[in-house]
Amino acid sequence: MRKDIRRKAGNLIRIGISAGLLIWLFSRFDLRGVLTYFEDLQISIWGIAFLMSLVAQVLSSIRWWILSNTFSFPGRWPTYLGFYFVGMFFNLFLPTGIGGDLFKVHFLSREKGRRFLAAFTVVGDRLFGLITMLLMGAAAVKIWPDLLPEPFAGFLYISALIILAALLGLPFFQRAIKGILPGVSRHLAGLLILWQRPKRLLSVLGLSFCLQALGMGAVALLGAGIGIKLPLPFYFVSLPLVALITLIPISFNGIGVREGAFIYFFGLKGVEAEPALGLGLLFFSVQVALSLLGGVAYAAGLHRRSIVSKGTEVPKVS
Repeated sequence: MRKDIRRKAGNLIRIGISAGLLIWLFSRFDLRGVLTYFEDLQISIWGIAFLMSLVAQVLSSIRWWILSNTFSFPGRWPTYLGFYFVGMFFNLFLPTGIGGDLFKVHFLSREKGRRFLAAFTVVGDRLFGLITMLLMGAAAVKIWPDLLPEPFAGFLYISALIILAALLGLPFFQRAIKGILPGVSRHLAGLLILWQRPKRLLSVLGLSFCLQALGMGAVALLGAGIGIKLPLPFYFVSLPLVALITLIPISFNGIGVREGAFIYFFGLKGVEAEPALGLGLLFFSVQVALSLLGGVAYAAGLHRRSIVSKGTEVPKVS
């Protein structure tokens, strides 16, 4: 009972923070000026950005499918695609921002059990997306050092080094603790099965780079469509930071925080607040449209499909 009260209170606080941030942003800046960017943007540009983001989400569902099959969750990819979009719908429209992830864990584990491994596939799907964004950001800063000032450029460098060290060093770490903590070592060995199948690991990483490039390219296209004249690499260094800030669980699904982050980082390059806020809202409109597709999938009952139905397939990647 107390947990329910705390959860509801936390949700109300996050909704209040998002509402307060939006009210503050709209009162501080010219709302009519922001809306003109919606009016001036060609619908074809928004449509192309939507399609690019849609392809990115489809690739992400393939990545999750490969991860899940690697951990012995069977099923055909179309089933996972339905689960993925239903999860997107609930991620957007539930207060926590991870409600859809919990549904995806349930979809995998309701028949096969192993809820921990099911959760690991969902977390892993998100984690690979985040680390590839950070790696791409670090590479862009390395090639174009003037894209971001310190400490942001240094943060991307350090993050990339930590990520590379973890990707290369986890198997060695598991072997190193095998004799000291055998129980921990066994659990870690189960989670590191992907490292024992390098083709699958490379497939997951390759998909991650492709879908992140599509997603950030879509935002860059929207930016160009409303007259923001910044080079494409800037989006590759700023959007990972926007994504990290949006993950801070203080608002309703990042609403308000995301738009503020757009204003701040784009302001570093001389972009005025109104177009930056407009871009943040346009980006959010694409996310809403994609999530509504998940609502259609939920209404169609795609979440009721079984992952252990006849004719299941696994990805033919060794």
